Amino acid sequence: MTTHLASVHEAMAFIRAQGLGDEPRWRRTDEADSGADYTLYRGSCGVILLLLELNASGQDAKALAEAEAAGEAVMAYLERKDWLSVSPSTGWPGYAFTLSELARASGREDFRHAAARCLERLMAQAKPLGRGLGWIEPMPFSDITGFTGDREIYDQSVGAAGAALVLLYAHEAGLHPKALDWAKAVCERLLEVAEPDADGLRWRLMSDMPFPFTAPNFAHGGAGVGYLMAQMFRATGETPYLHAAKEAARYTMSRSHSVGGGRLVCHSEESPRPMFYLGACHGPAGTGRLLLELHDLTGEARWLEDARALVQGLLDMGAPEIRSKGYWNNFGQCCGDAGVGEFALLMAARTGDDAYLDLARRCATVVLDHSDLQDGQRLWRHAEHRERGDFLQAQTGYMQGAAGIASFLLHLATTEAGNPVKIAMPDWPKMKP
Repeated sequence: MTTHLASVHEAMAFIRAQGLGDEPRWRRTDEADSGADYTLYRGSCGVILLLLELNASGQDAKALAEAEAAGEAVMAYLERKDWLSVSPSTGWPGYAFTLSELARASGREDFRHAAARCLERLMAQAKPLGRGLGWIEPMPFSDITGFTGDREIYDQSVGAAGAALVLLYAHEAGLHPKALDWAKAVCERLLEVAEPDADGLRWRLMSDMPFPFTAPNFAHGGAGVGYLMAQMFRATGETPYLHAAKEAARYTMSRSHSVGGGRLVCHSEESPRPMFYLGACHGPAGTGRLLLELHDLTGEARWLEDARALVQGLLDMGAPEIRSKGYWNNFGQCCGDAGVGEFALLMAARTGDDAYLDLARRCATVVLDHSDLQDGQRLWRHAEHRERGDFLQAQTGYMQGAAGIASFLLHLATTEAGNPVKIAMPDWPKMKP
């Protein structure tokens, strides 16, 4: 067994050690009082995805049964909920995706029906807005910003664009007959609220922004919405969506700066000095997805050149070995090395360039060098938030914890073995060569 595969099993041992009671769910962290949740971001749904990947790779004979049991607990939880967010990270869309993947792996119709029901409940909360549909709900990140109130949420990470990507996934998977029509209605609304600029199109995180934050990148900015538009063009062939995707990419790259021999896009436009995040949320590992998809859809070399330039900028910052201000002590899928490593594997698959595979291996080395191995359990005690670099936790979930990091290591190990295993999220391009 390779080092990477062994580390995956050790990470799974850590996650299993955080099990709570008889119900198949896990603590969010290794702290005794941390409690559990069911979300895709940091709860059961993310662990389920890792279990499904372990099953698909033939690495764990009991993983599928464990995933099914956890899925049953998720379904029971959802039956108790009257309302959940539009956010794919914590709301209906993420549950729909996870339950659909469970149905695909297990063949169980109850998971498939539950996934479709999540979509129906999501759409029951949508409102007719302008030419399409959207969601107005309590604004995200109030616990961090201190601002409260209801807003229309636009972005890919926690808003309408992310929900529409799940609807496109549902259409492709044949999960619901109305999925494509719903996704088109969401896209029409997002096109309506786009802000034209001399440099292209941009989108805010939400309507009536109560604080200055113009993020041109993937999670909360135009690159994420542009990625949705590219996928909508892929599904429909309707050129206005491709035009919007190109204009979003043009705007995002207009906010990039020379860094060494490459370029990086600023985290937010209001910063007096540009700061560069390097992970998936606001860095090359997110924004580069839009560029790669535009290259695939159009054959235009400029988009691949831009994606390569972003990775070069990351490398010229010293990543992954050197930690810069926007690449702090975080090793997860959202903000850290696992997300960068995943994008490196995508670049390798799309370009055939082994330099990107080498980058993925370097990310894995950093990830393992910063892990703790205790009694056969591998964990990562790191900082979720850049501004709270001293607040360290060992999380179990996907976007910030052991499940997501182990998923990257498994992806790398199976890629090296010639049979890559990875469940692509709705906001990830396919791993085709």
